[in-house]
Amino acid sequence: MIWLLLLGLELFDGKSLKGWYWTRGGAAPAPSWEARGGVLRTTPGVGKEVYLLSEAEFEDFDFRFEWRAEAGANSGIKYRIQMYGESGQRLEPVGLEYQITDDERNADALSTPRHAAGAIYDYVAPRKGRLAAAEVWHRGRIVVRGLHVEHWLDGERVVNVDLDSAEAEASFQQSKRESRHMLRRQEKRRSPVALQIHDGRVEFRKLRMKALK
Repeated sequence: MIWLLLLGLELFDGKSLKGWYWTRGGAAPAPSWEARGGVLRTTPGVGKEVYLLSEAEFEDFDFRFEWRAEAGANSGIKYRIQMYGESGQRLEPVGLEYQITDDERNADALSTPRHAAGAIYDYVAPRKGRLAAAEVWHRGRIVVRGLHVEHWLDGERVVNVDLDSAEAEASFQQSKRESRHMLRRQEKRRSPVALQIHDGRVEFRKLRMKALK
């Protein structure tokens, strides 16, 4: 436990999907993910399109990772998951989401700043100095302490919000999603993190989680 608090937990061993799950029992489908050469990547068109959820669960944390998206791609990392839906054998986490996308070509990212890379997807737009380009490794970071949330992108803090603030209330009200009130309340504070496959190929590496106390 001391090692976890000081150094962080590596969520990805660089070579396998050990430590992750994508179904709740029964025969697990072949997932739309592969691990090779220190990189965890989506495989669009191959395997069942599923979220990867960490077996470990977290409450307050500092999660650092690197990501790269192909041209036009869209993905994300969900955390502080409040509930799950199910579609066939795919779990559908409902939580806050760190948006991962090609800012220059993805139509969804271009539709509103609240869908740009680094956003709390659909709720809080990132404040950043430049667009996140495709085919480039980016450094991401999520820091959560109680109701305080930070998103970082390439060393720049792009989201800095308290979910119980008037600022957050105004920002969340821009969304039409019914889950917006539940996500601000954060009645559940402990959950896995979930990696999303959405549009195109996205890659992850150096997934390090540090619990905060």
